Amino acid sequence: MIMRFPVVGLALLLHLVATPAFAQNTEDQNTFDFSLPGARSRGIGGAFVAIADDATSAYSNPAGLTLLFRPEVSAEGRFWRLTSRVLDRGHGFGEATGIGVDTIDGFVDKDFHKNVAGLSFLSFVYPRNNWALGVYRHQLARNRMDRQIEGPFFDCSGGFRYVNPMPPFCEPHAAVDGVDREFPKIQSFELDISSIGTAFAYDWSHKLSAGIAVQYFNFSIAATNKVFTARGDQKYLPPNYTDPGNIEVISTQTGTDHAWAANAGILWNVSPRWVAGASFRQGPKFEFSTSLVSGPRTGSIPIFSQSDNPFHVPDTYSVGVAHRLTDFWRLSVEYDRVNFHQLIEDFRITSFFPGDAEGEFVKPRVHLNNADQFRFGAERLVLLNGSRVLALRGGVWYDPNHQTYFEADPATGLPAPRWAVLLPKRDGALHVSGGIGFTTNRHLQFDAAVDFSELVDTLSISSVWRF
Repeated sequence: MIMRFPVVGLALLLHLVATPAFAQNTEDQNTFDFSLPGARSRGIGGAFVAIADDATSAYSNPAGLTLLFRPEVSAEGRFWRLTSRVLDRGHGFGEATGIGVDTIDGFVDKDFHKNVAGLSFLSFVYPRNNWALGVYRHQLARNRMDRQIEGPFFDCSGGFRYVNPMPPFCEPHAAVDGVDREFPKIQSFELDISSIGTAFAYDWSHKLSAGIAVQYFNFSIAATNKVFTARGDQKYLPPNYTDPGNIEVISTQTGTDHAWAANAGILWNVSPRWVAGASFRQGPKFEFSTSLVSGPRTGSIPIFSQSDNPFHVPDTYSVGVAHRLTDFWRLSVEYDRVNFHQLIEDFRITSFFPGDAEGEFVKPRVHLNNADQFRFGAERLVLLNGSRVLALRGGVWYDPNHQTYFEADPATGLPAPRWAVLLPKRDGALHVSGGIGFTTNRHLQFDAAVDFSELVDTLSISSVWRF
């Protein structure tokens, strides 16, 4: 159901309603971590699709289950430190006026942090002579964030919103001095995506194996976005977050849903020291509800509601090669293609009201790039006393920019400066990882790994018990 409220322009609606579909503000998309489970995989930079020789391969590359010789149970816990980076204050596309809080030339970022921890993977694998069966539970995504944004200033003059809207779609209050301001906000966001699955693998020969996994996903989202006024005499004042009467609109995004998806993979033993692997991980599709109401300032009037907003987790294609240099050294290289455009491809069709001038102008200039991720990892084995083995691991990978951004002139923000502020184009992030593993005997193995980057830090601890 969609209820139209003509006084509120589409640009405001889309910002308040659409962006929470992918983490309240699209800059949070770089905190979506779709890396493979397991501390061992994490330690070698996620370059695991061509190795896939433990229980986590039930999700990573099901074909690898045939490499196991005994039944085993695997569990992993993870700790994430998430960083959300937004344009918070300052004055862009021109010089600060010196009035009120408009005193800083250039935009200023603000980082918000959140710590999240939990069980990320649990599995049981039962291998036989030329086949194997696995069941598992996997935490695909877990995100929490709270933010308070002051609202930056920017130069904007020319066409305005609402009445005969024309580019660059400034707020009417910018007509006085050519200065506009993004409204202050208080935002909260929670996202959980987990699954239970079963995997089957078959060894066609001593050189080629294949596997498939079917998963049942659980999805929940809960987000609130309170937008405070910055109109009239409050344009240059600090935000007043304590007075409910200053709230212009409140948007909420809530819902739980379920979906099925599948993974598939192959492993090819090219030679005794070379292995190639490939996998496809299908992203599930969910729906959630969105509502937008005016704040107490204007009577808490319903403006917009929609119960079938799409959330499509990106599909991922992976190919990799592993090379055993010696019996104690192994290198791995992997390429992942993550189709992040799927997060908005359906949403962009349904989120613009027909005939809305600003929406039709902005729509073709909003982009979300897919991610081409290259991963490199190395593992060194050290024999200790008896049957104990120590493993040392390291890896590096680059996660390109996969945030929704508005295509604009970086110097002026034209053709629509507000959208350049709402959806800035950011750089990608380099990840550096390292880990250690220890096999106490033929049954028990412990692994730990860390992965550091500008926006997401991860600590992973896992264990394997072989029967």
